[in-house]
Amino acid sequence: MKSVRCVNDNGVSVEFTYNHDSTEFFLVSLEGVYEIKNAVNTSQNATTDGSNYAGESLEQRNIVITVNIRRNYSENRDFLSRVFKVHSTGTFYHTEDGHTRKIDYRVENLNVEEKGIIRAAVISLICPDPYFKDDEATHIEMASWEENFEFPLEISEEGMEFGIRSKETIKIVDNNSTTAIGIQMTIIANDVVVNPSIMNVTTGETLKLLCTMLPNDQIIITTKQGSIDIVLYRGGQKIDYNYTVDEENEGYIQLEAGRNHISYTADSGDDYMDVNFDFENCYVMA
Repeated sequence: MKSVRCVNDNGVSVEFTYNHDSTEFFLVSLEGVYEIKNAVNTSQNATTDGSNYAGESLEQRNIVITVNIRRNYSENRDFLSRVFKVHSTGTFYHTEDGHTRKIDYRVENLNVEEKGIIRAAVISLICPDPYFKDDEATHIEMASWEENFEFPLEISEEGMEFGIRSKETIKIVDNNSTTAIGIQMTIIANDVVVNPSIMNVTTGETLKLLCTMLPNDQIIITTKQGSIDIVLYRGGQKIDYNYTVDEENEGYIQLEAGRNHISYTADSGDDYMDVNFDFENCYVMA
């Protein structure tokens, strides 16, 4: 069974399905979900046959949802206008065969028929970022502490280890997307760390920070397209750390489509680094 759910930025949501008994809104049709529009830019020369390729990019996505309302017309019309309010963002969730993907949208149009026993409602959504994403981000831990005890706890006379250091200096990460994607990396210092760096060995990209991390410092690096940012959290303060980026870096670290090898190091103190990162696969169809 397929279902569609839209949630606005206030958490108000509505679900559309093919089952009259489970929803007030029967899903009639869905456009813009199973297609892509790629703008291929070319230029022409009067003395050359054909055209010259100048680049390409996916166009924004326009999702159009058509549903039927068969009762409680005034109440359901008002409810739709609360869910699909203008000047705000929302998230569209598409579920089919147990798999859910999501995409952010802005409301372009809401049109509800005035008369009839069954009244159609047409909702048009614009998605500036055309890619669908996983319902939940993938979390990867390269180095961290694993707890070695559980309750109820009994400690023998010989004592016990309260934690085990789990460390992988290189990690194989599969990007199942149809495009390169950004990631959110978190570095936590358990002691002094000097000039930490993250590397995508597959692409040759290296992101090195020229800084000294103190114990309990946390640096969060975001390399998603349109939102590249580096922030230090220290002693309850949030500090802009973009200025620490080494100008000789080869990039901001993204995951290429397919298999990637991610590694980390530091000029000193890499044994004191806890490193993990999160990413969302991107798809051209739901």
